Amino acid sequence: MRAIVIGSGIAGLSLALALRRVGIDVTVYERAPQLTEIGAGISLWANAFRALDYIGVGAAVRAASLPVNLSEFRTRNGHKIAGSFRTASFEQQLGTTPFLAMIHRAELVALLSSFLPADTAHYGFDCVGAGTHGSRALVRFKNGHCDEADLVIGADGIRSAIRTTLFGSAKPRYAGYTCWRGVCNRSSTVAAGYLAEWWGRGRRFGITTLPGDQVYWWATKNEPAGGRAEYERAAVTAAFQGWADPVTEILAATPAEVVLRNDILDRPPTRCWASGRVGLIGDAAHPTTPNFGQGGCLAIEDAAVLARHLSNRLDPESGLRSFATERFPRTTAITNESLRFGRIGQWEGRSSTWGRDTLFGLLMPLIGSRSLPKYAKFDVGPHRSLS
Repeated sequence: MRAIVIGSGIAGLSLALALRRVGIDVTVYERAPQLTEIGAGISLWANAFRALDYIGVGAAVRAASLPVNLSEFRTRNGHKIAGSFRTASFEQQLGTTPFLAMIHRAELVALLSSFLPADTAHYGFDCVGAGTHGSRALVRFKNGHCDEADLVIGADGIRSAIRTTLFGSAKPRYAGYTCWRGVCNRSSTVAAGYLAEWWGRGRRFGITTLPGDQVYWWATKNEPAGGRAEYERAAVTAAFQGWADPVTEILAATPAEVVLRNDILDRPPTRCWASGRVGLIGDAAHPTTPNFGQGGCLAIEDAAVLARHLSNRLDPESGLRSFATERFPRTTAITNESLRFGRIGQWEGRSSTWGRDTLFGLLMPLIGSRSLPKYAKFDVGPHRSLS
């Protein structure tokens, strides 16, 4: 069996590794002219590491990641600690190490790519369409190139060309807030292995650390969709004036040119993940807001699960259907709960945020002990061809 994967991000490369591990020949096409990944940090939870183990790269990714050892939640613009948790207790509970780790997206993509033969991925191929013709899946590219295989998988993100071809060009759903992200050098004010989210009124600020003594931060603010500033670092600095230290220090230490801004998007869950021999995984199938840090983890899970279903079936179409049937309940639960959690975090009314912060402060020990491992304890399950 031969598969074509569209997209060389985390989802596409993980799938290529998983498919090769069960004996399926893979070709990856990517529209970018070379291997690249924009963005900043990404969190990998225990569920992702289990899936990475099944596709054969778990040890390498662990070695390149920085484990989180302290997670902290604050309210009142970061001035009040509502709860803190040591991850060692969750590692003992789940039996997986690390429970949570951070890595730069670009580093993860480069690492996954390094496990594939050099001729697996082809760059500069912008997909413009795919479909099923008899017993073959065909894909076309803007440069005139065409290819065919037993199946085609779109792993090309929330604005997937494959998804558009199969199901139309419906716009993603805007969550109501924008997000700035950046990476800077770590100073002594932020301990390595720290992760925190601080809540204010209509704003949140996140701080964590990456390998190489770096800090990865993100900041959200309620804004109309599509907003942009001439100088984004100045905009986010102004939005978070008066927040607890070291927010101002972190923003000042971040080079202006590396500050990214993206509206937070997802899609309402749908079971439409495949048509014939063409299917979707990752953000192309079930994009989620980043409030639980599970988007990349779900993509890696998808890769292991789809490889398992395809290895069990001679018919790719039934494999795609059974894959979607298995994955839909989990991805839908995370998408819906993440959206709700983000909306609560973005409340900005004086009374509503006071009540929210007070309640969270009282319930944080219970919330943290149950919510943090809720999705991380999931195991996609081994398969003899993936062991």
